Amino acid sequence: MLGDSRTKPMEILLVEDGLVDARITIHALRRSGVHHRLTLVRTVHEAILFMKRTGIFARAPRLDLLLLDMILPDGTGLDVLEEMMEIQPESGRITTVVLTASEDDTYRKRCDELGVCDYIQKPVSEEEFLRVVRDHKKLMIHLQQVAVASAAEEAAEASRSEHPFEARANT
Repeated sequence: MLGDSRTKPMEILLVEDGLVDARITIHALRRSGVHHRLTLVRTVHEAILFMKRTGIFARAPRLDLLLLDMILPDGTGLDVLEEMMEIQPESGRITTVVLTASEDDTYRKRCDELGVCDYIQKPVSEEEFLRVVRDHKKLMIHLQQVAVASAAEEAAEASRSEHPFEARANT
């Protein structure tokens, strides 16, 4: 079900400046069985351009999952999260998982305030990481199914209201 080709791939943005950590995350995602597409950026600036869909990221997909390192060369993951709050309306927030080696509790508290879904300390347990990704994919599939069912119901309702006599004749 998680790798089902009938569902759209999960769009993932990995914001990670450490190439070793990025490689580990990418390999774990490949082993997960989750149908996904991943974009890697290495700075706060690149992450913001991606989320705003500007510059070289003008055709970037809408994100389903943000994997975010906290310590980046040009700022912190908090900078990305705060910018995301301005870009995304509250209802359209992107699910975010922080992957960090930082032990600074102020980061964790601020992440909680900003609605981060999971906060995972590095070195990351692959099992915990994959559980988070798979849980999000299951939620994404469920929401897609609900949206399809809702659209079908609205179309049927619209059809009944356009042809009220036919609807009565069938009852």
